[in-house]
Parts: sequence; structure tokens; C-alpha cells
Amino acid sequence: MAFVNANATAKKQNDSQTEPENTISQYQDTAYNSQNFPPQKPRQEKGFLRRMMTSGKPFSFSQTTDSITVYGLDDMTPTIMAEEEKSSKPMYWTETKLIGESLSGWSQLYVLIAGIANVCLMFVLPLAYILFLSGLVFGKGGIVFAWNDGMDDLFWGLTLYVTLPCFLIYLHYKLLHAGYMFLAPFLRPSRIFELNRTTGMVTLFKKNKPYFTHPFIEFDCVLMSSPTQQGFLNYSLTLIHRYRDYSVGVPISGSMGANHKVIEYLRFWNMVQRYMDISQPLPDILVLEPARQRDPTTIAYDKEHNRNPRYWRDMTDEEFKQKMDEIEKTQKNTPATGKPIDIFKGPDSTTSQKHNRKKKK
Repeated sequence: MAFVNANATAKKQNDSQTEPENTISQYQDTAYNSQNFPPQKPRQEKGFLRRMMTSGKPFSFSQTTDSITVYGLDDMTPTIMAEEEKSSKPMYWTETKLIGESLSGWSQLYVLIAGIANVCLMFVLPLAYILFLSGLVFGKGGIVFAWNDGMDDLFWGLTLYVTLPCFLIYLHYKLLHAGYMFLAPFLRPSRIFELNRTTGMVTLFKKNKPYFTHPFIEFDCVLMSSPTQQGFLNYSLTLIHRYRDYSVGVPISGSMGANHKVIEYLRFWNMVQRYMDISQPLPDILVLEPARQRDPTTIAYDKEHNRNPRYWRDMTDEEFKQKMDEIEKTQKNTPATGKPIDIFKGPDSTTSQKHNRKKKK
């Protein structure tokens, strides 16, 4: 998805002055290339694979388009992105890796406690102190009498046993959010999967340790569905290894949620394929914009199309939301992905080797 700006040249000059020099990633021989890959062996649909393929909706490999899903991406705004770039924490999606993680049970409890502490500090405690001061000032006998009549115990009890703990919890939460995870190692998220663009490998983790690693092209993508108690369907996009009878697959759609239309998961699969395909530039989305200057294929593409390197990041949050809404509305009349690729015959099975890319202003 190419975005052109009239001031792109000036922006590039400013960008080169303000952003540090970055190391360009190097592709390995195992990286996925939709224009050059060996024909794959026929699948052996038995065991877990057969059950999943028959109970879900398969998504085939295809030529990719500029289509994206806006769901999950709109959580990352330009303001949040600016904070993330200042943070020492690595991004979950870069020019080399897409990492999926989940919170542990302790993490979920901690977030709940931190949220309660924040509410207390912002609303409950200020109101409590206002009421305390009102009673102290307007109480019978004046301030000194009221203070000596037990108000001092109330003040110190409120401060030491409520305000101070809430403040320390909230401070601890902000430090963790800034990347200082050593303050609470037991709260580290559990890694679920990793998609590596430079190596072309997909890794599933169990207990934060690699369970299996295989080339991206050896996986079948299946949209799994399960009914809820209310009668709706929850969806999960899963990569299932074609040649090994593992009892689990790689759940890759956690970031976008489970309650969207089927076509949105197909758009997400389109994004994943484009991300893993080194013959194509990175998906043009906010979270990957800083990474574009470190990916060889994307660098060449952006130079050819004179893309503003800070197209997304220079937007206001309101402009970003409007653009996401515009993209969602425009995509209703466009295909979610391109022509299918028969991976069992090789790249020559497609009628066209090149993608039609449109410049978007």
C-alpha cells in the first residue's frame, strides 16, 4: 500500500536527520519468496490435520494485495507509537519478526489490581481527601480540636494504608510499561508464536520454549470457528503443519479478536503472507512504519514510489482514525487477496508474477 505525499522529499531529509541510522536486515536462503520456491509435496490429510481441514475453512496461498484488516491495528495510534519508539521495549512486529504473546494468569490479576489503584488515585482518594479537609475545616471546635479528636488517625490511616500502596502499585505498573520487566519477572508474557520474515520460519512456543519450527510454506492456514453460549461464532486463524501430525496449530489472529467477519480474517492472512514474502514490501501499516527503512525490499519499493517515511506517524490520532475508517469503507468493494498460488506446482502456476500496486494519496 503506497502513500505519496507532495512533501515526501523534504520529509525524507528531515527523517534522516531525526532518526538514528539503522541496520538493514539480511534475508536468508530459507526465507519465503512467492516468486521463487520449490513445488511442495502433496499434503497428507490424516490425524489432526484432516480433522482441522474438514472442520474449518482453508485459506490458500495467494498473490497478495494492499488489502489490510483495520481490526487490531487501530489500537496502535500515532500517539502510542511515539511513546513506543521512546521506550526501550522491542516492538512486537518488526522487519524481522512478528511475535505473538499472551498474559499469564498472574499478569491478568496484576493488571486488574493496577487498574483499581489507578481509579483510586484519580477519583476515589481525591474525593476522600476533600471530604476529610471539609470535616477538618468546618467541624465543631475548629481545626485543632478536630485533628486531636481522631481526625489525625483517619488522615494517617488513609495516607499510609490506602494512598501510599496505590501510588506504589501504579508507579510499579508504569515502570513495567516502560520496559523495566526485571522489577517483576513473573509477570513476563508467555510467547505463543514467532513468524520470521528474514528466515521464513514459523515457530510455536510452549512454556516460552520452542515446540516446533518449520518453513512458512509448509503450513496450511485454516479459519477455525466455535459457537458461543449466545449463538455467535468465535474465529481463530490457525497455521497447521502440512506434513507433521502435531496436536496443535499456530494461532496467529489473536491481535484482531475473535468476532469479526470472515473476510477480515482473509485480509489478515493476506497481510501475513505479504509480511513473510521477501519479494514484497512490508504491509503499509503504522506499527511497521519504523521498520520499513530496515527491510531491503521495502526500501527499494518506497524509494520507487516516493513514499513519505512518516506518513502514519505524522498524523494526529483523529486523522489516523479517519484514515482507518476510510480504508475499511473503501475495501468493501475490493478483493481481500490476490490470485491463488498452487504451491504444489510452484510459482509458475499463477497467471501473473507481479502485483498491481496502486498509489494512494
